[in-house]
Amino acid sequence: MAVMISEENQSTEAQLVNEMIERLTSIDWYSQAGKQCAGSAEKAVQFIESIGVSHYEVRTVSKEEIPNIIQKLTFNGSELWSVLKEEPDRLKEKLAVSGKEELLQKVVDVVPEAVFHPAFTGAHQAFRDSKTVQFLIGHAMYISVMSCTAVLAGEKELFEPILNIMEAGHIPLGPEGNIFYIA
Repeated sequence: MAVMISEENQSTEAQLVNEMIERLTSIDWYSQAGKQCAGSAEKAVQFIESIGVSHYEVRTVSKEEIPNIIQKLTFNGSELWSVLKEEPDRLKEKLAVSGKEELLQKVVDVVPEAVFHPAFTGAHQAFRDSKTVQFLIGHAMYISVMSCTAVLAGEKELFEPILNIMEAGHIPLGPEGNIFYIA
């Protein structure tokens, strides 16, 4: 495993984050996008319910629908987003209390770069539309940073269902109000 964050003079959290980075860079990004999502809808439900959201609908969309769905995604009126938008600050505060701000900064610096190329390759192979590719790359980098931040905060399980969806080659696209799309 290529060490992305120096483990020297760090606690085991750096090692755990490096393991997550290795996991993220090993994803076959978007390889199953729009294909039958066996188990992905259940993983989406598991994630949504684990963060305490009760009013939602999960919809699976085809690969051809993805560019149009991306344009429709909105956080307005989304119970899911009202909960999720608090997670970065909550995790950051938890890390500040435990003195891990420096390690968090390294995550923010290293993870997007580590994920960019594999996510770009997968997005470009699956989709030719530049707006879709750009969205998916940003989406991959955001979820990756949040996943590593959760690991650093001792909450690896927080994004585990979302990671399982991505590792299966599918896409947890996001919400349009209280509808959560996966492909």
